[in-house]
Amino acid sequence: MVAPAVPDHPSGAETLISLLRSLADSVVDSRSIASPPGAFDAQPYLAQSAPLFASLHGLNRAGLVAAKECRASSQDARLDMDAAHLRLQNLLFERNHIEREIRSAEEYSSEYQNLPLHSVDDLRELAARPDPPAGLQVPLPTGDTQESAHELMLARLAFELAERKRFEDERKELGAAKAKLVKENEVKKARLEDLEKQLTDFVESAKGIQAKMQEEPSAPIAPAP
Repeated sequence: MVAPAVPDHPSGAETLISLLRSLADSVVDSRSIASPPGAFDAQPYLAQSAPLFASLHGLNRAGLVAAKECRASSQDARLDMDAAHLRLQNLLFERNHIEREIRSAEEYSSEYQNLPLHSVDDLRELAARPDPPAGLQVPLPTGDTQESAHELMLARLAFELAERKRFEDERKELGAAKAKLVKENEVKKARLEDLEKQLTDFVESAKGIQAKMQEEPSAPIAPAP
């Protein structure tokens, strides 16, 4: 039996496997009909199967190389994906942190909200005077925007701080004047107490002298000539 013809440039694993199966079937058929049995010559089949096996081995090696490259590419892609996922997690963490900070800032209850500040009308009246008080921003911020409202609040706080510093300075001056008056009063009180003691001693001394004068006998008065 003649071996099946092999194409000059077989390609594809399925084509090679199909050709090898055909050669194997031809070998089985040729050996079954060979007469005598030892007269079967396998050399033509081996010669035709050798390039097929070589091509199949080449495809297998190319497949292994492609698989290795694919694994390497998949590993690189996985690393890139892990890095991108980590960056995403960092961005999400930063976003959540910023959102928490924003909520905390919005919900923050500052001490200045409970301060007894001058009203806006009072400030505008003071700013309209020919000689506005020190510490008051002139002119005051105007407008309905959030920025102007913020600047107006800063102006109110600055004026309140200036006023409280002025009051504190006046309190210190009044306290110093009070301390001076108290000290002067203490000196005067000490002098009065000393004078009172001296007067008491003088009165007691005078009483002693008067008592002695009363105890001595009075001398007879000589008659007039």
